[in-house]
Amino acid sequence: MKKIIGIDFGTSNTFIYVPNKGSVYNEPTVIALDPKQKRVIETGYLAAKMIGRSSEDISIIHPVVRGVIARINPSILYLRNALKEAKLGHNFDQYSALFAVPSDVTPVEKNAIKTVANSLGITETYLVNQGFLATLGASNDEERPGKLCVNIGGGITDIVVSSGKNIIRSASSYFSGNLIDEAILRHLRKKHNLLVGAKTAEFIKMKIGSVEIYPENRLIEVSGQNMTTLLPQSIVLSTTEIHSVCLSKTDELIDAVTDVLALTPPEIASDIIANGILLCGGGALLTGMREYLEKNLTIPVRIGPDPLTSVINGIRVYIRNFKLD
Repeated sequence: MKKIIGIDFGTSNTFIYVPNKGSVYNEPTVIALDPKQKRVIETGYLAAKMIGRSSEDISIIHPVVRGVIARINPSILYLRNALKEAKLGHNFDQYSALFAVPSDVTPVEKNAIKTVANSLGITETYLVNQGFLATLGASNDEERPGKLCVNIGGGITDIVVSSGKNIIRSASSYFSGNLIDEAILRHLRKKHNLLVGAKTAEFIKMKIGSVEIYPENRLIEVSGQNMTTLLPQSIVLSTTEIHSVCLSKTDELIDAVTDVLALTPPEIASDIIANGILLCGGGALLTGMREYLEKNLTIPVRIGPDPLTSVINGIRVYIRNFKLD
């Protein structure tokens, strides 16, 4: 009988779960390749540290974009290395794999996952809605009816209404942590004529990003390259300034959640009001996100106990309690 492993192959991070061992891998979904010699230089954290600091001869690749596989070969190389680092050996034909996928995943995107898995030797592949998995991973009662989970990831947000073990409604939104990072990059270029890297934009978001106005107006100094003089330059940014940038992208999230709620049966909707909205994913940690959703949707919102690992925890629950077929 084949062993089952769970894989959350995400835009920002990849998690691997093995029954009886737990989560055995958690690193950034980044791979550094030498295209001339066709070899892997680094993966995960070490590859992520090379972003913006490597030579032109090295390709730094994000194989997953907006929650789905964008580059087949780098994905194969990345997961092969990840499975080896997780001490699962070099031959993977003894494993079946459960992959977390967005709600709006297309047949082409599903085939890409199966192609990658087959290239690794994994012949049995199960695809499960990642928003539903986040619900399982962050909820204490999987049988409770009428739950709404908003899982804000690095590349996509998954919105799922479930009742017990059944998905009632689901949808994906392009609102994500990366979308806010890109908005910060554009703001710095347009207003301050400053060019910075994606890692700096993420740092700004984490340190002073907010979708709600708070009394404390924090300041940070940011360095980059002046786009006119091409010389190094430093500026000071405030919470108030970055708040407007973050807020400019949140309408898409509110619209997506509202659309899902509009298609939800009235009985389930009343359960959601009683249970509240479950907020998961890295985006749940953005300052003010819970309060912002609560104010705009007029429904109580709570953040999952460990929002970053909700999906992989849900994979553990799914493998333990659900029949795979």
